[in-house]
Amino acid sequence: MKKLIYLPLLTLVLLAVSCSKSETTDPATDLTTQNNMVSTGDWKVTQYLDSGVDETSDFSGLSFSFNTDGTIVANSTTASFTGTWSLASQTGSDDPSTDDKFHKFTIDVAGDKLMNKVSKKWLAEKVTATEIWLRDDNVLSNETLRFGK
Repeated sequence: MKKLIYLPLLTLVLLAVSCSKSETTDPATDLTTQNNMVSTGDWKVTQYLDSGVDETSDFSGLSFSFNTDGTIVANSTTASFTGTWSLASQTGSDDPSTDDKFHKFTIDVAGDKLMNKVSKKWLAEKVTATEIWLRDDNVLSNETLRFGK
C-alpha cells in the first residue's frame, strides 16, 4: 500500500522539478525586450483607478503610441497630444514610499486633465506584448494604470 502512495507523490515531485523557470515566470523580464514590446503598436487604457475609483471610461477613444525614439503620441477623435516616455531600471532606494523591485516607467505628456493623470513616474508591474500594468511609484498613492492591445 505504501508503494502506491509513494508513486503518485514521486510523480508530482518530478513534474515540479522538471518545469523550467521560463514556464512559470514572465517571459519579458529583460529590459530591452520590454522596451521593444512597448514600442510596438498602439495601446488603449484598459484600466485606470484613482484611489479605488474606476475612471477607465474617461480614456475611451484614446490610443497611445510609445515610439522607439522615446516620444509618445496620444490620439483621440478630437485631439492629439505628444510627449516623452521611458522604461528603465531604478537603483535601490532607502525611501519606504517606493518599491525598487520594479522598473520605472515614466510618462510625460502635455495636454489636458487626462494627460496630467497619466504623466508621472510609474512602477512597471507587468510588461508583455499585450499588457502594460503600472502603478504609482509612491506606494502611499492608490493609482493604477493598465494598457492593453
